[in-house]
Amino acid sequence: MTERPMKVSPERRGERIPPNLRDTVLRDLVERRGFATVSEIAGELGVSEITVRRDLTRLEGQGLLLRTHGGAVAAKLGSAESFDLDEPNFEARRRRQGEAKERIGAAAAALVRPGATIGIDVGTTALEMARQLASRADIKIFTNNVRAATQLSEGPASVYLPGGQLRPKELAIYGTMAVDQLKQYWLDQAFLGISGLTDQGMFDYSLEDTEIKRAYIERATQIIALCDSSKFGRLSMVRVGTLEELDTLITDAPPPAALRAALDAAGVAIIVAA
Repeated sequence: MTERPMKVSPERRGERIPPNLRDTVLRDLVERRGFATVSEIAGELGVSEITVRRDLTRLEGQGLLLRTHGGAVAAKLGSAESFDLDEPNFEARRRRQGEAKERIGAAAAALVRPGATIGIDVGTTALEMARQLASRADIKIFTNNVRAATQLSEGPASVYLPGGQLRPKELAIYGTMAVDQLKQYWLDQAFLGISGLTDQGMFDYSLEDTEIKRAYIERATQIIALCDSSKFGRLSMVRVGTLEELDTLITDAPPPAALRAALDAAGVAIIVAA
């Protein structure tokens, strides 16, 4: 199922929208997408990014949306969903929901088929999955997660790291070089770490990491998200992908009813790790 289009008539696309309609169209765009960047809004409205930033500041002052770094999120999501602007440091995230992440990591490792070629994303739950796979000799692993690669290097599996730039502290490899290298391969499964999951899709803090996540989505037959229940209903700066692009969700508790309905509608299999 594709994302519903913004309510703008075809003849208006690519043209400058009158100021008296711009606020309505802008709010509609943000509400439909959950999060929209300044450049996306400028392109849809046919105005400059400076104009968009002024509009966003004014609308935020009226309580109609929430400004974020690089864009805006719908204010109506505030009651049911939370927006995370800043990424907590790795060790803080690792301690949060530690037991749940161990269960999710074990369930994810159990999904890896013999002889499979897989991708492992960055994140604390992905690192736990890597620990669970350290004794496997029958798989090939591509990862941009340096911590996971180090953990896996102690075992017999073939491990491949793409070249690229290193994110300090997070120890994640990113950039055009890394994306291009990953796109040279086909993967049986890709395991994604995400910071939030709503009916709008999968979200993450980092634009740089998201480019790699998108490469995994494009090149893997099966996309699996590792997401503990504390991330349900949470938005962050970048949408990684839609629910329709996700095949399987591994979590530690059943999703709330509205999110469960959206996942079911998108055909996402849900595994609750015991």
